[in-house]
Amino acid sequence: MKDVILFGFGKMGASIARGWMLRQIDFKIFIIEKESSLRKIANRDGFNAYENIESLNETKQLKNFAIIFLAVKPQQMEETVRSFYKFNIYKTVFISIAAGLSFSWFRNKINKEIKIIRAMPNLPASVGFGVTGYCKSKNISEKEDKDVCTLLSAFSKTIYLKNESLIDNVTAISGSGPGYIFYLVEALSQIGVDHGLTKRDAKTLARETLIGSARLIETSNVDPKTLKENVTSAGGTTEAGLTVLESKKNGLYPLLKSTINNAIKRAKELNSDG
Repeated sequence: MKDVILFGFGKMGASIARGWMLRQIDFKIFIIEKESSLRKIANRDGFNAYENIESLNETKQLKNFAIIFLAVKPQQMEETVRSFYKFNIYKTVFISIAAGLSFSWFRNKINKEIKIIRAMPNLPASVGFGVTGYCKSKNISEKEDKDVCTLLSAFSKTIYLKNESLIDNVTAISGSGPGYIFYLVEALSQIGVDHGLTKRDAKTLARETLIGSARLIETSNVDPKTLKENVTSAGGTTEAGLTVLESKKNGLYPLLKSTINNAIKRAKELNSDG
């Protein structure tokens, strides 16, 4: 059984760890989290949680770290990587989910021969329904790649990206995507309230419409465009609404494109900030 050290038990780190627990993967999981309140949550959830890597090593006397999974914010990454300089990490595979921090960033901060995976999961990983795009450095072996795929696929569907530059696009679309979807439900709910529905009823209508539509996309194997056309009757209410939503100038497409472009821009800025 290989050791996996997960740095960070915030929203995303906890989601990943809980996804692993749901699938009961054959890895020994250790959590490093400096916030005591989050360590308590990790311990309550059944994980071995430590304040820092030194305290973990004192307890377990790990001779080498097979995989280090970095689930800390980009702004915290430099402080995090400094904490394991004193250990033998030349054979360690690193998996980073930090938006914007490139292979070059990690080579400069750790070593030029680092074995590094960049992955971008999303929040539904906590319930086993995430999606993750990932790319890898050229020195990752076939066996190491298999271990990485086991870890990632335990909490999400995975998409391998041959080009590192695509990871920023994945970050903007699926990594940040749940935030857009949650806001859509929030907005639909509020509009329902504005039109006289109770807050509870409006939220239920918006939420269940999204869940049901997503389920239909998943199970029907029908293209979303066709599904849209199937629900749109000539002269009906859906057509009337789509007339606004599909406006080339002020509709959803140009708004979403601007949203994604802004998120990609920020991902690139995070790398330059590092």
